[in-house]
Amino acid sequence: MAALAGAVGTVSRVLNLCRAVVWALLILSILALAGSFLGMVHPLGDSLSVFRVPFAGLAMICAFILRHDVRAALMGAAATVVMMVNWLGHLPDEANGTPPPLTLYQKNMLWRNAGNDSLTQAIRNARADIVTLEEISRFNLPILKTLQPDYPVQQYCPFRKVGGVAVLARGVTATDRLACAEDLGLAAMEVEGPTGRFWVAALHLPWPWPHEQADHVKRVVKRLESLEGPVILAGDFNAVGWSDAVAQIGAAGGMARVGPYAATFDLPLVNYPIGIDHVLAPGGEGVIEVLPKLASDHHGVLARLPWPRPAD
Repeated sequence: MAALAGAVGTVSRVLNLCRAVVWALLILSILALAGSFLGMVHPLGDSLSVFRVPFAGLAMICAFILRHDVRAALMGAAATVVMMVNWLGHLPDEANGTPPPLTLYQKNMLWRNAGNDSLTQAIRNARADIVTLEEISRFNLPILKTLQPDYPVQQYCPFRKVGGVAVLARGVTATDRLACAEDLGLAAMEVEGPTGRFWVAALHLPWPWPHEQADHVKRVVKRLESLEGPVILAGDFNAVGWSDAVAQIGAAGGMARVGPYAATFDLPLVNYPIGIDHVLAPGGEGVIEVLPKLASDHHGVLARLPWPRPAD
């Protein structure tokens, strides 16, 4: 009997320990989930927002295990609501189901990529009106010259060792260009399209906190606020679609993110797919299609958008 009682006591202690661990995971995941909404307070919030869905999922699992406790059930319900709102808020707009006429090809080329032929052919096959490129290094800089006959209107700005950014266009006339700023990763030019003048821009942001993304966002916002007229901007934001960084940049240019949330990059080591390549346009109108990576570590994004109309 003593042995049986001892065994029961051991099992009880193990169960209590397991319960304590699950409670700790639940509380930590809820705190991290809450923190992922505080990007406007501290850039750590945007770093946490990358994992908002896994945090919510972990909280839901832990709450289910502890479901007989009302407190755990309420936390699980809160996590479920966050999960639903997060995804439903980033589904495509049914009103934008018909592909409009302007096409934009967005691509982070990967700075050490020397396989330019496949990308060149993919851009030509897409027959995009606008092309935005990032990580244009000495390895892949020749692609700009190669595409010159197809895209005679170009704006290139250098950006760190990882490579510069560029906007390429065809069928339009360049009417103004935003001067390249040192260490900013923004290239922009004003063009005359069939519906009037508008700005097109390519952007490459650093990673969020503890890296310096927040400072770059402030500088980019200031530059965008100086532009007059509609703006279309695409690039590698290194920030997910619901981050404060994307929201700030969109608001500065009178834009919103186009299309649903879509994974475009796999985080190294953990191989976790995240969406960090975005297209922003007036009203967020348009549709997107995720394209193959080709020789890069980022998927391409093909957007179909209405031609912007300047305000009366």
